[in-house]
Amino acid sequence: MKLKQISQWISYEAMNAQLKSKIIKSWLLEEGPITKRIESNEKFELKLLRDDLGNVNKLDRSFLGHLNGDMKIREVILYGNQNPRVYAQSIIPVETINKGLSKLGKLGTKPLGDILFEKNIFKKENTVFAQFKDEKNIFWGRKTKYNVKYKPFSVMEVFLINQDE
Repeated sequence: MKLKQISQWISYEAMNAQLKSKIIKSWLLEEGPITKRIESNEKFELKLLRDDLGNVNKLDRSFLGHLNGDMKIREVILYGNQNPRVYAQSIIPVETINKGLSKLGKLGTKPLGDILFEKNIFKKENTVFAQFKDEKNIFWGRKTKYNVKYKPFSVMEVFLINQDE
């Protein structure tokens, strides 16, 4: 899946002023696991696209607090009834895996939401919003910074829901 970010990351207030769709807003503002939301109405499936060390751009490093060191990049697509619903990318510094929570380095095909919401050890720090596009549609996404034992990681989710829905 080829998605291109077409807007800068913006605050909740700016997103709320721009976006009119209540359906898309409900996804962007979902507080619980996205996997559970999909499973509530559809047959859920996770496809692992990438799960390895990689280069992270300056903006993502800045979002995490200008960390140096290796970063694990994990990309997945969440499906509902065999239709892509969410593209997600997690950026997890190796230091966060080693000193925060080792399970973050061993997710495999298990949804991140399964551990993100099962324990009270994760602290949500900041969420920003942006628009993305593929060949023909525009989508909204969010990026959230979390901390576990004061070690950061980020989760970006692009909701593959057309703005007209």
